[in-house]
Amino acid sequence: MANNMNKQLTKFEKQVFECIPAGKEHPISQQDLATATSTTRRNITSTVRKLRLKGRLVGSSRSSINGYYKIKTTEEFFENIGMLTSQRDTLSKTITAMIETFNDKEPLIGQQTLFNDF
Repeated sequence: MANNMNKQLTKFEKQVFECIPAGKEHPISQQDLATATSTTRRNITSTVRKLRLKGRLVGSSRSSINGYYKIKTTEEFFENIGMLTSQRDTLSKTITAMIETFNDKEPLIGQQTLFNDF
């Protein structure tokens, strides 16, 4: 498996990563992270995804204290893997249901040409 930690971070990715605290005890909210880095919440979401893809272990908490944190324990790691797996499974079920519904019905009025390739 490739070592993603060697992937270079952009200046902004480094800035965001440095603002994220270690451990789930003190996560930083998406809004606070956006404010600290002078950007939008949407950009924080995208940047955290990029950090993760580059091998940085950034966790997220969705309990009473929502926010991002650097994963520092095995427990935190597996909690996040479980959460991400659950999100993936939910998206997969949603996609399957939408495809099944689409396949059972006539194409949407006014958009038939969009679906000629299906």
